[in-house]
Amino acid sequence: MENITLKSLIEEHKQRIKTLNKDPKYSFYYYDDLEDYQKWLAKTSRYIRIHYPNDKFISDFDQIANQYLHPEQQTALLAILKAFVDLPTVIPQDYNTKRGKGINVTTNINNSNTQSQNQEQNIAINLFLEAIKDDLTGKQVKELKAVLAESGNDKEKAREGLVEKLKSFGLDVSANIVANILTNPTIWSGFIN
Repeated sequence: MENITLKSLIEEHKQRIKTLNKDPKYSFYYYDDLEDYQKWLAKTSRYIRIHYPNDKFISDFDQIANQYLHPEQQTALLAILKAFVDLPTVIPQDYNTKRGKGINVTTNINNSNTQSQNQEQNIAINLFLEAIKDDLTGKQVKELKAVLAESGNDKEKAREGLVEKLKSFGLDVSANIVANILTNPTIWSGFIN
């Protein structure tokens, strides 16, 4: 079993950040090995919860970890971890709370699957929006938004309206959008494997 320290987790991620890639076409960031990054994120989250229970910066770490991948976000995660190393005293969630005499029990649950799903969903949404913006005019995007607004919360009505509106733009437009999505490197690698 490896000896995990906060310093080793920081060093591991410093090396990983150097491999953060930017998709030139869709302007989003990604790691070639997202699973390795997710494992690091889960280990790090567990580590700080175990060693710094109830620290107010744990929620900051979680919030930043759930943002889109980008260099500033990744260095912000490292900054929080370095602060834990430099100033290890736990800072409670609320300075003004008076603690009574008793036993404080803390239960921390980390769900890295949710974080992973959120990031994957955010990437998918960005891919889709970029593909649409590449092949539609501003007026066409406004028309699609109007169809969605008119449908309210009725997904079936929205779907039918969107299909009709996309058909009115021409078959080539819809085909180009789907082709742009499928040829994105992130989608392409998952699609052909």
